[in-house]
Amino acid sequence: MRLHSGAPFWLVADGLEEMGQAAQVPATCDVAVIGAGITGALVADALAAEGLAVVVLDRRAPACGSTAASTSLITYELDTSLAELSEMIGREGAVRAYQLSSAAVADLAGLAGTLPDTGFAPCPSVCLATQRRRRHSLEAEVGLRQQYGIDAEFWSPECVTQRYGLPSHGALHTATAAVLDPLRFTRALLDRATERGALLLSRTPARDVRQERDRLVVSTDRGDTHARWVVYAMGYEMPPALRAGLVAPHTTYALVTEPLADLGPWDGACIVWETARPYFYMRATPDRRVMIGGADTPFENEAWRDRLMPGRTKRLEQRLQHWLPTVATETAFVWAGTFGETRDGLPYIGPMPGCPEALYALGYGANGITFGAVAARIVTDICLGRPNEDARLFRLDRSS
Repeated sequence: MRLHSGAPFWLVADGLEEMGQAAQVPATCDVAVIGAGITGALVADALAAEGLAVVVLDRRAPACGSTAASTSLITYELDTSLAELSEMIGREGAVRAYQLSSAAVADLAGLAGTLPDTGFAPCPSVCLATQRRRRHSLEAEVGLRQQYGIDAEFWSPECVTQRYGLPSHGALHTATAAVLDPLRFTRALLDRATERGALLLSRTPARDVRQERDRLVVSTDRGDTHARWVVYAMGYEMPPALRAGLVAPHTTYALVTEPLADLGPWDGACIVWETARPYFYMRATPDRRVMIGGADTPFENEAWRDRLMPGRTKRLEQRLQHWLPTVATETAFVWAGTFGETRDGLPYIGPMPGCPEALYALGYGANGITFGAVAARIVTDICLGRPNEDARLFRLDRSS
């Protein structure tokens, strides 16, 4: 078994070729996107498609931050149920957030269909009631979603066992889900954005952002650029202006097995997760490995994260054995990734209070990739001066 603390096996094994141009920062641009992970790539591709002059900056190589550690389960699910979110922000806003997340899965499918070799594959998602007392609330959640036309079915324990061989007290089943390869998807988006005129500068950190008259000046080691808009797409590496306490960083752990000829009754046919908090989640890879993640813990520092790796790996292996008792697995690689969590499970998208030209595209929570697609739509509308009523749901100064 090989251990990695920050990046999964495919990044280490593939030796990916560096992306990005070796160039000076242009004196001016329409939009400077800080972050070349999957959210930054989604935003840059959408903006470049509209003909805007885009500069993408990242202190690393593209897709080598939290994107590289993503297990890439594409679902419309939020970490907060529709019932819980309704209590926090009201029924109308909660339903709209779920509808936007569901539409984003379709947006990602559409994008993947226009790009080469992204590993995108539609598949169902199953949320297991792993505790008997959770069955009633899961049934109620399904009924609530169905009331608003959101894809959800309740499956009995017998139905789950018959179809997938998974132990449960029932499950929420949805067909609106998928998996993808986060590195290939991000690189394909960035390739297309640069073909459309965007400038991608890897290993070029934004040292400072300051306001000068009607422009924001982004300072880098390769020079300054005066941008009409700046988009922060930095993942869990929160911008300094983000108020303390709005986002709680957590570490999630993951492992992937050696390839398997037999995946049991499940056969990798769906994404699997559960009602417990924190929860475990599982999917299959195209080469028939099992990828499982979870055992989350609050992030303190990298040393503490790595010290917990052996114990968290054992917990993942135990959960894998519980879900797939007839499948003999061998762990191939393990890793950890850091993500941000908000109180209501929603991302931060939109302008900074007091500086509307500075925009956030921060897809915190379990479905950051889905939120990245939502952010691309909202940010593009803002930069083009088009109204977007959905931005109010994700504003930085919301209360929840």
